[in-house]
Amino acid sequence: EKKYSPLIMFKVPKGTIEECDEMEKIVRSVEKELNMKVERLDIMRDRFARNLYEKVDEIDFVGKVPLLYHRESRQSIYGLDSKARVKAWAKGRFLSPRMSMGGGSGVSSEKFVPDEEEQQEFMEEDLTELQQLGKERMLERLESEAEASE
Repeated sequence: EKKYSPLIMFKVPKGTIEECDEMEKIVRSVEKELNMKVERLDIMRDRFARNLYEKVDEIDFVGKVPLLYHRESRQSIYGLDSKARVKAWAKGRFLSPRMSMGGGSGVSSEKFVPDEEEQQEFMEEDLTELQQLGKERMLERLESEAEASE
């Protein structure tokens, strides 16, 4: 009888992708440590698993295996990751965005940093009329306080 587990690992058959085999070892050790069960779904052998994988992957459009997905916290881990992050994932904790680990096919860790003027434009685009008015009044108040303290 199958017991419900919020933890799912989408994988491929052993020996197909090295990353998958490495992640399997990490998941197995985390399962033992935390006394939890991770449901494994083979996306190459099971049509249901493939369809579910595609639905889960629609969220981030990464298309990478292995994929660890927590049904309750909706946290995902794509590809190979550290044991600490897998442990946090299994516990349902919030996972901070992962920086690229080496020269893999991950997301670049170089972030776009807009200059101050561009940043103001981005912020003002999303403000409602009331928020814009509040921002202007706050700036006026800050300026008058700064002048008063001089």
